[in-house]
Amino acid sequence: MNHAWNVYKKELFTRMPDLRASLNAGASEAAVRAAEQEIGVDFPPEMRELYLANDGDNGEEVCGVLLGFHFYSLDELRSEWRGWVELAANEELNQAGSFTSTPEGRIKRRYADTKWIPICCDGGGNYIGIDLDPDEKGRAGQVINFGRDEHDKHVLEVNLNAFLERLTRLIRSDDFVIEEDEFEEDCKIICFGPEEHYGHQHLTDYLKSEDSVR
Repeated sequence: MNHAWNVYKKELFTRMPDLRASLNAGASEAAVRAAEQEIGVDFPPEMRELYLANDGDNGEEVCGVLLGFHFYSLDELRSEWRGWVELAANEELNQAGSFTSTPEGRIKRRYADTKWIPICCDGGGNYIGIDLDPDEKGRAGQVINFGRDEHDKHVLEVNLNAFLERLTRLIRSDDFVIEEDEFEEDCKIICFGPEEHYGHQHLTDYLKSEDSVR
């Protein structure tokens, strides 16, 4: 795991060196265990190793460390998770007919689940995280999108290692573009996809698209 994370960071910081200072130091073993105990799960090994290496980013940069998404610290992760517990218990809200899974049968067709663990967010209530309660054809530890606006759930990768490797391939590709933010002076933003779509694709939408780097 550390290899996949270290390669990702090297590629990202080569292109955007200012983001290096926004990473937090690693969490302690005790902090990881406390998060697992509160949520009632065992984190996949690659997730534990990720947090032992870096406990999220500090959120001070407009552009978060995970390709624009803010990388949650364990404290933030736990706080966000608490906010979704009540929603996960709401049977009316979680009617299966309102949601989709791609591929079919991999992700439970729900609005919220207490075993969907958010590791990063877009700032608008939408997350990329780890699914520890997959549907019958899914795999525990798969990386999925979920959140306020994410009714169409996709398996973005089979595990966190594979997800970081995919992001690294994206950084190395022509689909990864850095532009000046027209609203924030001296601020960089990340754009994805062919030139005609720059500035219009949310990371999750890009990763779900058929033409994205895989």
